[in-house]
Amino acid sequence: MQSTAARIGMVVIALLIAAGAIGGGVFWLFNEHFHLDPPKADYPKPKTPLEAQQQDLDYFRKAMELDRSFSPAAREEAERRVAALERLSTALPLPKLHVDLMQIMALTDNGHSEMRVLTDDHRGLVLPVRVTRFADGFYVMRATAPYADMLGGRIESIDGMPMAQMLQKLETLRGGTEAFRRENVSAFIVVQDLLYGLGIAHDPHKSTWTVRSPSGQSVSHTLVAAQIAKDDPFPNGFRWTSPEPMKGMGPEWKAYSPAAGHLPLSLQQMDRVFVRETIPNSCAVYIRVQDILDEGDQKIQPFFKRTEAALRAHKPCAAIVDLRGDGGGDYTNTWHFSHVLPRLVAPGGHIYLLTDPETFSAAITMTAFIKEAGSKRIIIVGEPVGDRLTFYSEGGTAVLPNSRFSLGYETAKHDYAHACTDWYNCFWLNWFYPVRVKTLQPDVPVPQLFSDWNAGHDAAYERAVELAAADAKR
Repeated sequence: MQSTAARIGMVVIALLIAAGAIGGGVFWLFNEHFHLDPPKADYPKPKTPLEAQQQDLDYFRKAMELDRSFSPAAREEAERRVAALERLSTALPLPKLHVDLMQIMALTDNGHSEMRVLTDDHRGLVLPVRVTRFADGFYVMRATAPYADMLGGRIESIDGMPMAQMLQKLETLRGGTEAFRRENVSAFIVVQDLLYGLGIAHDPHKSTWTVRSPSGQSVSHTLVAAQIAKDDPFPNGFRWTSPEPMKGMGPEWKAYSPAAGHLPLSLQQMDRVFVRETIPNSCAVYIRVQDILDEGDQKIQPFFKRTEAALRAHKPCAAIVDLRGDGGGDYTNTWHFSHVLPRLVAPGGHIYLLTDPETFSAAITMTAFIKEAGSKRIIIVGEPVGDRLTFYSEGGTAVLPNSRFSLGYETAKHDYAHACTDWYNCFWLNWFYPVRVKTLQPDVPVPQLFSDWNAGHDAAYERAVELAAADAKR
């Protein structure tokens, strides 16, 4: 006869096997439900450009159906537009087709759902300038040597079209909040394919730009586009607020430096994804998180562990957490640090969160985590984050078979303002990482003006430093 201990051991093993099977089954269901495979592109080789376009449209329709963020009315309009494209008797130029498909995906009004602009599968034609959005306009912050006199110039027109009119067109290419759509213009405007596809540029390969230089002079150049290389960095506009050299950009690229000749701590060492610094002449600490994932040899979890240990050893009077320009990643990386951070600041001290419209996806989640954990001790400074409290993400990617345009379809609902109980749409992982906040609107709105930046200031950061100084006096 088996001993009692042996029987108990067998029961325990059986239970562990059953628990593992259940866990494995739940994980399989999770992936099957939210991480949907793209449609199969089993089309014959097209004989004509029109047939290639029709195959792409058929594939686009199938991939679009996977996106759960469409409202019924938006999906109906999207289907109508696809059908209209399918009825064309001649193929569109690829830039115009790309723009049409981007505008269809923008009907979701969901920031994550998109036809992507530049991917390894489709390297579009890009102009030799880089642009940043400020509250008072769009400015050329990088340019190749022949166009160095455009640096620091506010864009006034392209091929004669005024900036205000261009904005109306460029903002149709992505869904989401108005601030997020406008932020994306800084990337879209340097892609010649999009300028031509929207009817802004007259020529598919070049466009004439007119900018107003910091001295007030009008400067015009005809810029010729080239296909962007796979290893060419194409970050968001916030990166260009630092003139520091960027890895991957050759010596032909020139940067505009502020007239003041210096920048504050918050805009230095911009190629460091994770930064912790003691603020000069202050008892507060500055923490910058530019990604919610590891970036090469820069690892997020070790950074958070080192930061937690340092703050436990010497609690600052306040903390400034800079999430501007952070496009997101894996929010589970931030759960522990976000919830422990309020306990790492001296009693009575605040945590100042710096946000802007490029604070997106998992960076929004981190903002919400910290705000909920710290309650009234959390002060958001700057500009609104790049999405609403309810949005869809996760999903997958589908690449159209002929044009090679890339579509991002989204399958999982996040709702940080209400309980999300719809098992079909709500992202199951959020039930293990819950968060509820009423708003992420800035408590202290501070727009970043080019004139402030040019004078060597980061207005949102400096306002947070002032508020931290007040904390120290309490």
